[in-house]
Amino acid sequence: MSPNHIKTEKEILNKNSVSKEKKYRSPERNYLYRCRPFSEQLIQSDERSAQEGFEYLYKNYQKERSSKVEETKLKPTKPKVQRIGGFSKHGYKIRNGIVKSYNDLEPYLIELEETGRFKSSNQNVQDLIESYPNKELWSKLQKYSKEKWDIVKIGFTELPNSLVFKNKMALFRYVLVFMLEMKKDKMDKAPGFEAGEETMRIYASLGETVNDVADWLRSRGLRCQSNHPMGGLVCTPPLAGKSGMGWQGKQGLLITPEFGPRQRLAPIFIEKKIFEYTDNNEHSWIDEYCAKCDLCQENCPGHAIKSKKSIFINDIPTIGAMKTCIDNSKCFPYFLKSMGCSICIAVCPFSVGPKIYSKLKRYIKKKSNSK
Repeated sequence: MSPNHIKTEKEILNKNSVSKEKKYRSPERNYLYRCRPFSEQLIQSDERSAQEGFEYLYKNYQKERSSKVEETKLKPTKPKVQRIGGFSKHGYKIRNGIVKSYNDLEPYLIELEETGRFKSSNQNVQDLIESYPNKELWSKLQKYSKEKWDIVKIGFTELPNSLVFKNKMALFRYVLVFMLEMKKDKMDKAPGFEAGEETMRIYASLGETVNDVADWLRSRGLRCQSNHPMGGLVCTPPLAGKSGMGWQGKQGLLITPEFGPRQRLAPIFIEKKIFEYTDNNEHSWIDEYCAKCDLCQENCPGHAIKSKKSIFINDIPTIGAMKTCIDNSKCFPYFLKSMGCSICIAVCPFSVGPKIYSKLKRYIKKKSNSK
């Protein structure tokens, strides 16, 4: 069976597979089940695609937890009752955001089921397509996202099939990528309650953001699909890197000029290419700095960050290769034990912000010129 194999309805109903009743309790599983007959028309994963992180975590943790992961003393955390209260308020928002993101797709799924394809775009959308690149709408989108949700940067690019997670698919080829900052004072306290709670807060808030912005786009006649940052259908760090927002650091996270690795990412897929791509590789020098730094590797309590990146996809436009130093079998068990860990974010020099980004860039440029 190939890595990209998507189970048939018969397999789903098989006693060794998930039951139909259970399947429909998961919004994502329900969505994928309904998309399956039309997968050739959609943007589906290929044989190189990675497994989604939280899916890996939940499916493999029982196997991995028996492996020896070095324990470290965590910073004091709040009592269990307080921790549950702090996380649950974000948990409800996250759950509701995920459900909404899939419920909003109902008209598109019905359209596929009734006609076997998406209908032709209306005249308003045709006008937007013909006005490419629509700088006026792009400007309005940025203004709306900034004023309502404090989004400081949006990327726009084309979605490669290899960046769709294994056995998943998106409705549309073009993608807007949004990022939202995790506050430095909270992340500096990793691992522990404050950093974990901040991570959950941003997951919840960014989920609300992309759902709302998707509604804003639909009100202008555009078909689009928001995707919640908790879980998700695509691998966002390399996708955001492709769109020119930053570059993947040694710890596997996107490093941006604005926040370093202190952000979460979420996409909105849109049907048509109505904006100009933001693709660029101007942040690729980060690779060179990370190779000299090693702070995340030295401070990783699970010893999950390797010295050199391994390439497992080598032909992604703009960024070239998708590379990682992360050993998931060591990272994810500790991530679960330590309320999201985030030590690699706290110790990263880029977390300081724009001033340190510019300083480190000058340092690398000077080193390169002296060779």
